[in-house]
Amino acid sequence: MQVLTAAELREHTRPIERFTRIAKVAVQRLHRQVADLGYATLLCDSDGVTVDWQGDKRFSRQWKDCGLYLGAVWKERQEGTCGVGTALVEQVPLTIHGGDHFRAKNANLTCSCAPILSPSGKPLGVIDVSSFRSTRSKDRQHFALQLVMQSARMIESAYFLSQFEEQWVLRLSLERELAEVASGCLVALDGDGCILAADRVACSVLAEELGGASLVGKPIGDVFDVDFEKLLEMLSGSSMVLPLHTQKTGHQIFASLRCPQTHSAKPVTRAEISTLRNKKVPAEGEPFTLDYLAGEDSSLKERVERIKRVMDKPIPILLNGETGTGKEMFAQAIHHASRRAGKPFVAVNCAAIPESLIESELFGYKEGAFTGARCKGMRGKILQSDGGTLFLDEIGDMPASLQPRLLRVLAEREVTPLGGETPIPVDLHVICATHRNVKDMVACGALREDLYYRLNGVSFELPPLRQRSDIECLIGDVLAIEAGNSVEPVAIADKAMRIMADFPWPGNIRQLRNALRYALAVCEKGVITCADLPVDIIYSQDPKDAMVSCLPLQALGCLSETAEPEPSSSSVDEVIGGLSAMQQAERQVILEALQKHKWQVSRAVKELGISRATIYRKMDKYGIIPPNKQ
Repeated sequence: MQVLTAAELREHTRPIERFTRIAKVAVQRLHRQVADLGYATLLCDSDGVTVDWQGDKRFSRQWKDCGLYLGAVWKERQEGTCGVGTALVEQVPLTIHGGDHFRAKNANLTCSCAPILSPSGKPLGVIDVSSFRSTRSKDRQHFALQLVMQSARMIESAYFLSQFEEQWVLRLSLERELAEVASGCLVALDGDGCILAADRVACSVLAEELGGASLVGKPIGDVFDVDFEKLLEMLSGSSMVLPLHTQKTGHQIFASLRCPQTHSAKPVTRAEISTLRNKKVPAEGEPFTLDYLAGEDSSLKERVERIKRVMDKPIPILLNGETGTGKEMFAQAIHHASRRAGKPFVAVNCAAIPESLIESELFGYKEGAFTGARCKGMRGKILQSDGGTLFLDEIGDMPASLQPRLLRVLAEREVTPLGGETPIPVDLHVICATHRNVKDMVACGALREDLYYRLNGVSFELPPLRQRSDIECLIGDVLAIEAGNSVEPVAIADKAMRIMADFPWPGNIRQLRNALRYALAVCEKGVITCADLPVDIIYSQDPKDAMVSCLPLQALGCLSETAEPEPSSSSVDEVIGGLSAMQQAERQVILEALQKHKWQVSRAVKELGISRATIYRKMDKYGIIPPNKQ
């Protein structure tokens, strides 16, 4: 039997990491169900290579003798008739029992397998339970086969949902009670309501409706008695179950709708944070994960995947990015995701510690090393991080006099405290961060070249907020964190969200958090409007547009009170022509409120938050005349 080496297996599984990550949970779940019956559980990819394995380690030798372990290749053209290989060829669930196996050495095996298909119907792999004692008859493997089939469907559904995170997904069921949780009858829709994909169960259920034709590319209205706009209106943002009828046969099917996990396929009128992302907010004091910090930005996700591959290697990491991009949060996330998570994470801001103290802070000192030293000495930050992670923030501000000592520590993996003579070994993993251009610093001599190459084992650029493709989702995440344990859900009005998404955020995450803290403090009824945003963010827009859409009328009124005397008998055109941009903005706000409420002044003043006397004065001042008086 062919068996891949550990290195070959790592290289082989790299392109299918998403699939294996999703399937791993189902493999573990299935194994808990069958372990006591003497089965091992395997996950094989579309080439028949075993990429995940669960089994009783007491029988490791027996499993290996049978080829039931990581890296084993179960292709039918190599192994003949066998569970995994035959299931891949036949594309059906099956049990290969005892003498059904082609090879005599496999004659004691019992293998129940089910293929796992992608949304396009191509094989992703096979999930299998096997026993090296085939004492039971083949007929008694029916229960094991059913469990394997159930697990395969679960993996297919989870993979389908992950592939279409940014699209609408209809969950279909023939029973109303199961529609909301249905995981095996899924249809993905684009922003125009056309079908992008359907899983095998959905294709089977709707086969009669289409007469064998493909679902892909068809508008949802061609399949069911409802158009896409109506479907969104009734189901978007709710847990409602809607009965649908197929167009051709009139069969009743119950549907629930999963919204896109990032940007909405249609404009959001009230951006409820609970529906912007289906994502658990970390509890207070709980570290952020790398995946949480990456959000839905594809380029940042790719960088995080590379970080995961190197974080447990003896490779120093350099994080580069503008101030406020979250470099320390990423460093902490790397530490907590690594094997060093149980050891200390020690952060040193090289720019915040006075140059006279940074040497003792980093390297520590012995008793009596200098005047004012602690009587028992002090372990420096490097020794405090022994076995864990040392985070050197703003490494570009490291004094030149200390750079050779740090270089020696990194090279020799030992540190000598001030006043000490004997070096102390240290298990060190270093993550550095800076907002400066490190290569320019090396070129001008501010940073030693040899230290740069020692620290820059691998570098990652953290993008500023203005370059992130998932800015709206990121705003939702930060707001959810800032809202904390708020009793009422917090929402962001559509215009406010657009303004924040378009703002360049020169202070990045730090500035965004401050802006949302302010907005949370001043907003009313749990909705953040434009008027609740800090003034510098509002005025980043075109002044006239920002004033019309965002500022409260009271503020507009205060600013325009210094205007020229009120006109009395001029024509409306002359009045408007003589107004400043600020006054025209105020006039537009009042006019829109009156038109919205069909010129019912009492309702308009309630919305605008001003008195009846004020609105009449403003109407006279700006030449606003009700239709019945024109």
